[in-house]
Amino acid sequence: MRRKLSMTGLNLIKSFEGCSLHAYKCTPSERFYTIGYGHYGSDVSKNMTISQEKAEKLLEQDCEKFVSHVNGYMNKYNFNQNQFDALVSFAYNIGSINQLTKNGTRSIKEISLKIPEYCKSNGKILNGLVARRNREKLLFDTPYNNKSVTDIAKEVISGKWGNGEERKRKLANAGYDYATVQKEVNKLFKVKEWENGCIK
Repeated sequence: MRRKLSMTGLNLIKSFEGCSLHAYKCTPSERFYTIGYGHYGSDVSKNMTISQEKAEKLLEQDCEKFVSHVNGYMNKYNFNQNQFDALVSFAYNIGSINQLTKNGTRSIKEISLKIPEYCKSNGKILNGLVARRNREKLLFDTPYNNKSVTDIAKEVISGKWGNGEERKRKLANAGYDYATVQKEVNKLFKVKEWENGCIK
């Protein structure tokens, strides 16, 4: 079985990579420039600028490599969607999940326990990496169900997921993309208003 990166995984990567439409170097010693959502390489030149649309396309192209990489472990682990998304985000940042999985010899539980350990750069713990690993572990450990976005949106309307920040937090903790669910909620409300308007 092969999986694709979901919007939950893509948005997780976006939230930590940030987006720059202008080329930059994280450190002067780096060989190449970075642009968009962490896109780095010889195709990025000094003073280069791109559109938001181009940044999105570069991100999708860059993710393909890591999607294929994590899919290489599917026969061994059969990762659910949340586990898969978390590991693609991890690989996007670290480069691979080979060491994390010990080349496929660790159990799912062991992988989960190891994720937070990858929070150092040059031997120094970075708060940004600590936060990213915690989010990835949370998503990895979140049970995945096959409810559609519409099903979740209906539950939101019924009050199951709370309101405001509470709703946003609960949905994120359950592995759902808040913006996608909220969009569906708004859509269902419009349909309901239209139906009510047509009923005399």
